[in-house]
Amino acid sequence: MPLKRKDKEYRYIRGSDVVRDGMYIEVSDQQNEAEAIIEIFYSDVSHEMSVTLFKPDVPLELIEWAISVARKRLPVKLDEHD
Repeated sequence: MPLKRKDKEYRYIRGSDVVRDGMYIEVSDQQNEAEAIIEIFYSDVSHEMSVTLFKPDVPLELIEWAISVARKRLPVKLDEHD
């Protein structure tokens, strides 16, 4: 489901990265889907997520939305003690 904020609509794609051994969520503006704004990557090696911002001044609401999508759509494995 896309996120609508003011005059923009953001979408995400989910993908697998064989080279980095993990999966990711990539967020872009619907008007320019070829240019990523945020990537959240889940590593199958370390079982950690990382966030990369590709533009300055990314709205906090968009980052929070991307994180919530990643928590639902990426295969996060928690430690036994979590």
